[in-house]
Amino acid sequence: MSVDAQAVDAASEPVEVGAPRCAIVRLRVHCFRNYPEATVHLGPGLNVIHGQNAQGKTNLLEAIATLALTRSPRTTTSADLLLWNEDAALAEADVARPPADVTLTLRFQRDPSTGRVSRVTAVDGKPRPARAILGVCPVVLFWPEDLALVRGGPDGRRRFLDVILAQTDPPSVAHMSRYRRVLEQRNALLHQLRLGGGARDSLNSFTSELAQHGAWLGVARSRLVESLAPLAALSLHDLSGERERISLRYAPVHVASIPESVEAAEQSLLDTLRQRASEEVARGMTLAGPHRDDVAFDLDGRAARGSASQGQQRSIVLACKLAEVRYLQDTAGVAPVILLDDVLSELDPERRGRLLALLAEGRHQVLVTTTEPLTEVAGFADVLHFTVRSGVVTQDERP
Repeated sequence: MSVDAQAVDAASEPVEVGAPRCAIVRLRVHCFRNYPEATVHLGPGLNVIHGQNAQGKTNLLEAIATLALTRSPRTTTSADLLLWNEDAALAEADVARPPADVTLTLRFQRDPSTGRVSRVTAVDGKPRPARAILGVCPVVLFWPEDLALVRGGPDGRRRFLDVILAQTDPPSVAHMSRYRRVLEQRNALLHQLRLGGGARDSLNSFTSELAQHGAWLGVARSRLVESLAPLAALSLHDLSGERERISLRYAPVHVASIPESVEAAEQSLLDTLRQRASEEVARGMTLAGPHRDDVAFDLDGRAARGSASQGQQRSIVLACKLAEVRYLQDTAGVAPVILLDDVLSELDPERRGRLLALLAEGRHQVLVTTTEPLTEVAGFADVLHFTVRSGVVTQDERP
């Protein structure tokens, strides 16, 4: 959705102006990645984590993100999170947030007979399902790979939306999980049918269920993009001060736009899947649904992927991340924790300065990893510095 000039001109408020803050007070990791054992006491404002490459800076941010999202944003294999030659690991955080502080715990355990690594989540020491943790400590992740959000493939753009939904929309989490499972089963059947095996009649039931969950997810994503679009436009103005206009729209692969009602969206997807069934069997894969959808970014009415400069694309990405901050804050009622993993080094001095200034105006806990000393911290009221060397974290004494 485009935002008119009057709305953009009104974008004078900081990223955060009054919501209470969510913050990680204490982070403990045990046999997580390259950390045999570490406990870090973080400040409520800016936390600068400095160190050379391959020392473990990113792993600290990953531990927080894995706790908040119950899955790592960097790997799909839990075994990757365990310290080499270890069969168990733990990530734990004391979280300060209203109405009551909580302790989140995530334990990993390898089964010696199968090698499979299981996960157990807990809140205040009591086992809880993973979905009970989602949204307790909202986080905004910003990895260097995110700078390719505009010019990269659609997987990153879909993931951008799904991480937000995971923290704000419990029903969508359930539909997302079920959709992925049914999609896997349906694709396996299509592959069998392509090779001359399998039962064609079984395809109908998978198709109906896929359309049901896919419709919900498509509508949820489409509505989310509608909410993010004006926030991204305002954020771009905050970042650049220019009159560039960006718009975002959800771009489903099988129809021009997602119907507003879930029922209509379900029928639309169901019709498409039935019409393309023979083609899907021939190719052995599902050809329509939210797993193939995209998000379109337009700059001044033209596709940003092809028309925007590299600097403009990076400004759009930053604007989308700030829009994510604002959306999570408004939806969750608390300012989210912001995790910036070596992103500042990828930005030119002007964009880096504007981003830090906007974050300093808010009431956010910010964790920044960097290989170079960070000096642009004057706008933050509370600043702590840490150094990481070979999986050992020490707090620096600064005046």
